[in-house]
Amino acid sequence: MPSLFRMLDLHEAVERERQHPGGRLFVSDYNGGHPFVADYLGPLAHTPPYLLGDVTRYSAIDEDRALRAKIARLHSAYDEVEYGPEQVIPAGGSSSLLGTFCTWLQLSGVRRVHYLPPVYYKFAYFFRKFGIEPVRVSELHARQEGFAPELPEERTVLLLTDPLWYAGQPVPAGVIERIGEWQRATGSLVFVDGTFQYLRWDGGRREESAALPADLTVRLVCPTKYLSIHGYRCAHLLVPERLREPLADLHVNLHGDVTVADRLFAHRAADLMLDGEGNRRLVEHIRANHRRLLRSGALRARAPVDTGYFLFARVAAPAARLLALDERHFELTGHEGFVRINLLNEAALDGLTAPGGPAAPDELTAPGGPAAPAG
Repeated sequence: MPSLFRMLDLHEAVERERQHPGGRLFVSDYNGGHPFVADYLGPLAHTPPYLLGDVTRYSAIDEDRALRAKIARLHSAYDEVEYGPEQVIPAGGSSSLLGTFCTWLQLSGVRRVHYLPPVYYKFAYFFRKFGIEPVRVSELHARQEGFAPELPEERTVLLLTDPLWYAGQPVPAGVIERIGEWQRATGSLVFVDGTFQYLRWDGGRREESAALPADLTVRLVCPTKYLSIHGYRCAHLLVPERLREPLADLHVNLHGDVTVADRLFAHRAADLMLDGEGNRRLVEHIRANHRRLLRSGALRARAPVDTGYFLFARVAAPAARLLALDERHFELTGHEGFVRINLLNEAALDGLTAPGGPAAPDELTAPGGPAAPAG
């Protein structure tokens, strides 16, 4: 069985345990509050959507050329590469777009894809369902010493996740450059899962994957992650012009349209990304939580982190008291005892920094509100 499918089984086991209240403290989730939600939402924070848009009509987000133009403009500004509306597919969340892309692969007769680990477990889910064989091109991740991917000498589809979201580390520019050269030589299509892009701690905006040849690259971007507001659903693909209509048509037929509220949020998120400040306050908040964790002595070791809101570290707390994603959940080796920590999960931070660490499971009470999937 491919290792990607074994990884999927591990994720599903965590998901089953997560759904039982009163269990171990889950430190690896995707949720996370912050003080800036109302400011980031703007009018959506205090005005019913029916007063902001026509709720008697389908929202037709893909027909919203103003939104597509706005998204193209923000990427042109951020990445210093020209994009146009004919390269943009706006939609409702990363997962639906992943499903559309995998369905398109299956319908196109693709039965084998190559990938650089790690990839999001939903790829494994779709590949297993569709009978697509995933082939790793490296046993190591892009930031590990000795990383030397064996890119095939054939035209294929390559999956690339940037940044390595579980540890908040971007793929090095040299790796992106090599992949671009390989693309041009083989004509291969690269799918970049950039769900956690544009959260750089140094304040930079440009993402290296924008340097890949636009006519051979599909990029996934998720503004809800950029703002850490997951209750609204918006994401978009940047695609070669020749693929825009086929993928957009497939997507709307698979998933239907988004709500008016989600379309309004997509505009709001794009406006914020075009604003000079962007998500600076959120990133500063994440970094402050990181400093708090370091000062507390809750960590035995940690990997460097440059972007996003996850930290990969070995904690001082007893492992048996935590529900967490470890190296096995990312097809990673060499980091035994390390787990992913959500730096926006206040309950997790409180538990890890408490004297004696988190309480034993039978001492816990069920947290309020629904938890996120163990993605």
